[in-house]
Order: sequence, then structure tokens, then C-alpha cells
Amino acid sequence: MANTRNAGRKPKLSNEQLNTIIGRYKSGETLSSLALEAGISKQALSKRIKNMDANKETTLDYYIDGELCTRISIDTSRLSLRIVNYASQLSRRAFGYIDNPNWTDLQDFLDDYYETKNDIKSLNQYIMTDSIEDIDILRDSTSSNKYLIVADDNKTIPKFYFSKKDKVLNRTDTNGYQLKGTTHNRRYFVKSQAIMSGVVLNDHLVEVIASDICRQLSIPCVQQKLCRFIYEGKSYEGVYSENFELDGYTFISFESLLNRQGLSTKDEDFIALDSISKLKWCAKQLSVIGRLEYKDTLKYMLDLAIIDCLIGNVDRHTRNFGLFYNAHSTRYEIPLVFDNGMGLFENDYYRDSYNTFDEAMRNVYVAPYGEDPFDMIIMLNEEFDLSNIYPALQDLTYPDILTTEYALEYERRMSDYVRTKIH
Repeated sequence: MANTRNAGRKPKLSNEQLNTIIGRYKSGETLSSLALEAGISKQALSKRIKNMDANKETTLDYYIDGELCTRISIDTSRLSLRIVNYASQLSRRAFGYIDNPNWTDLQDFLDDYYETKNDIKSLNQYIMTDSIEDIDILRDSTSSNKYLIVADDNKTIPKFYFSKKDKVLNRTDTNGYQLKGTTHNRRYFVKSQAIMSGVVLNDHLVEVIASDICRQLSIPCVQQKLCRFIYEGKSYEGVYSENFELDGYTFISFESLLNRQGLSTKDEDFIALDSISKLKWCAKQLSVIGRLEYKDTLKYMLDLAIIDCLIGNVDRHTRNFGLFYNAHSTRYEIPLVFDNGMGLFENDYYRDSYNTFDEAMRNVYVAPYGEDPFDMIIMLNEEFDLSNIYPALQDLTYPDILTTEYALEYERRMSDYVRTKIH
């Protein structure tokens, strides 16, 4: 039976449908005919149009760690926006180095954070639909037209999409590859898990474990978070982190710094040193070259050695530690610890072929010292009294995210070793 009185619950128009109706109305169609087609009264349609026009500006407040970093005012009728940045650091701004973002930048920004690739024809539609819970945009209780974007929400793992037109580095060698890239606004540095000789590694999980250990021990570190790296339609697991270059920092490797001084860790004099003397020599060179306090560079070298022992990282070569150069102050600074993924046997694609843990350990050493990590941590403790420098060391816990047999055994043995040997 036809609903001649138009009784019962009225059909709900989406904002996309309403935008289409408004376009047709502006093109000359009557409000009455459009309302009849939509199945609602002329008065109701007129009210929806007026309300939409009145609410055409939406405000998104972007927060990091409770600090308002960027306020984004969006005109959904004109598909335009304007921003006010409250954060001085580029890495904490919603659009990074982009001062005048456009609608595409806004879409990319939301995509970067909220694992969605919907075509956002109307931001009002995007926000006002039920997907609000899915993308973690929270309505501010003080205003019906104001929303908060909380950057450090870990409830979902974001996806970052890259194509051949993006500057994606394909780190390759004779055995495998790893994809690396920065997001469109340069805000994040993203890298995929490594693949070596056809073996898919879990080095990205080791990065997250190392980040958490650094947090527990108060070691300044590039914090790594899990993500998906999508390249040309193929999906990889990976990690992402804040791009420190946005804040004017350039990383200068230890190898480059030594080359400028005509020095090298391949010199016989360096090779002849014992491990603790090598560590102190590296700290001394960083202090002299960077004009930094020796106690600070020594602590940096100690931080590197400790984290490498705790996760069995074998990849602390002279190109992944060094100094930050601050373009704003034109001075060197102590860098954050980073590049910690080649540990817990994820550096060794032969690991599944070993018969015992001890056999697998034959290829684990702390660079650039060449020491077994269990021996190295005892040497460090005898020289520096680790429990005094890292009070949380004996209560250290490993995040439960890497469950390969030898990794779990390494974590168990190292935890027991630290509790019984470090006093």
C-alpha cells in the first residue's frame, strides 16, 4: 500500500545525497520536486539545507600528548581549509612543513592517521557518519561542530600508501630488500620489514621491542610504532616514526665524522684496543668533533651498547650512530638511538636451520666491539656500574610481540642474566 500521507519514519539523507540535491537546486530544479523525489517534505528539506549551510565550517583540533598543535578550520561547502599552528616544531604540526594545505592534503592527513582510503567528497559527510568511531575523531563536548584528533592513539595500526611516484628507497643487497619512505607531508619515516633470501624477517618487531626497552631505561630513542607499508598494491608489515629532519636535524654518521678527521675504526691502533677502550675512544672522538661534553658522548655510546646487548643487535656499524647537526643552532647534538632491528636473530635468515640456541648464538656479537652480548654487558657493568645508571634494568620486561623460539630464549636468558649478574 502506498504511503499517501508520507507517514512513519522519514528517510535519512546522507550529506552526500544532500550535496547532490543542493547542486540540482542551484541548477534550477524546484525544491518541491526534489523533496518529493527524496521522500521528505519541502519544509524538512529546506531546513536540512539551511542547517548544512550554517554548519559549513568544521573545526578539527590536532593534539599530541595533550598539547594543541594545529587547529584546522574547514569550509565543507567550498572544500577549503585554513590552519593555525601552535607547535613550533614542524614534526608536531598536522601538515608538517605545509603552511597552506589544500583539500587533498587534508584527505591525505586523515588517511595517514586512520587507516581509511575512502573518497572524501564531503568532509562533513566523513565526520557526521557512523565512521566517526572507526577513525578515532572525537567530538568536543563544548561544540557540536568541533572535533579533536588525537595523534597518539594506538588502537589501530595505520596503513601508509606509496607508489612509484613517491620517493621510496629500496634498500637492496645481493640477498634481499627493505622499503623505506616518508609520508606526503614528510611527517613520518616509514620502513617495511626486511626480506632476505626469500625469508620474511620480523625486524620491525625488534624495532618496537628496542623502543620499549629504551623507554623503560630512559634512553633517548626514535620511538617506532607498528604499521602497514603498502607499495604498488603489495602490503608489508613495518614501523613508522617521527621524521626528525622536519625539526632541522641532519644525522651525520660516525664514519663520515671520522673521515673528515682522517681517522677510521679500521686503523690498527683502534683494532688493538679492548672493548671498553674502543667505546671510550668513540666517545672521545664524538666529543672532540662535535664540541660536546665527554660525559654526554660517553653516555650515548653506553646507551647504544646496552640496547645492543639487551636485544642482541649485530648491526651497530659506524654508519648508524654518530651525531645530529642542528641547522637552527648550527651545532652538533647527541642523537636519538635508532636502527635497532637486526637483533633477536632477525638478522640471520639461517636461524631456523640451527639445532640449538648456542649454535645460533655463534653469529651474535655487539658491534663495533665484536663481543658476545652476555660478556659485553658484564664488562660494561664492571666499568660503569649499570644499576646506578639504569635503575630500571633489573626490572626490565620485554614486550610480548616476537614469539620465535630463539628470540624468546634470548629474552629469557638475558633477563635472568641481568637480574643475577648486575648489582
